[in-house]
Amino acid sequence: MGKKIAFISALGGQGTSLSVSCIARAAASSGNPAVLVDTCGFGGTLSYIMGAGEDAVMNLNDAASGDCVLEDALTDCGENLTLLPAGCFSEKNLSPLSVEIRRVIESLAREYDVFADIPSGTVPDCGMAGCFDTFVICSRADAMSLKYSSMLCRLIRRASAQTASSCEIRLLLTDFSPESMKSGGVQDIDACIDRVGAKLIGVLPHDVRAMESALSGQPPDEKCELMRCAGDTAERLYGGRVPLDAGRSFRLTL
Repeated sequence: MGKKIAFISALGGQGTSLSVSCIARAAASSGNPAVLVDTCGFGGTLSYIMGAGEDAVMNLNDAASGDCVLEDALTDCGENLTLLPAGCFSEKNLSPLSVEIRRVIESLAREYDVFADIPSGTVPDCGMAGCFDTFVICSRADAMSLKYSSMLCRLIRRASAQTASSCEIRLLLTDFSPESMKSGGVQDIDACIDRVGAKLIGVLPHDVRAMESALSGQPPDEKCELMRCAGDTAERLYGGRVPLDAGRSFRLTL
């Protein structure tokens, strides 16, 4: 079975979709067959970033409801990377992580490492906690984002304990710059870790060009700072010990 990693945030606007797309792309380029699963309904942001939302004929809901075979809903994004686009949630499938969708994720994990984009504000339940090996909480480094990320971390732990599952919880700081952290009322990255209560897996920097690419439905330049840090984060998810250099103001080995 491949890895099953959920990227989730407590609030909207935390950069979850862009983060998961970059990290999955980095993992795939390193030789790990990866599939991006967009569970955000109504043609989610992830599908748009990957430039496949409008062209896809079948989607996650079609595969989950049995209206098509799973392979027909997958979109090839090249370099070992595949996308399962989002679809509008129907009356049969109101939850972003229904039993049927969790079965789809289990099936995909037989061939791929699964990187799932979970809608912001989703409350993790026992079924979700038992579905994934790792939860990556995406959060900006400001006091409000970290406060709600801490609440989300506790909810995941509670759901995990109820199912006796052993999922890991990691913190990913997104759209990061030392200046925005200080203006957001946070002293340093150690304070971010302490407030959320989860181990740090990576820091993705504020990158205007990468954001502009995402808004136009284009993948970021492979050589940009965001993709470099995404590659480091992907390596850590696979067990590597990579030095973290955030803002070039300190070094920390994860």
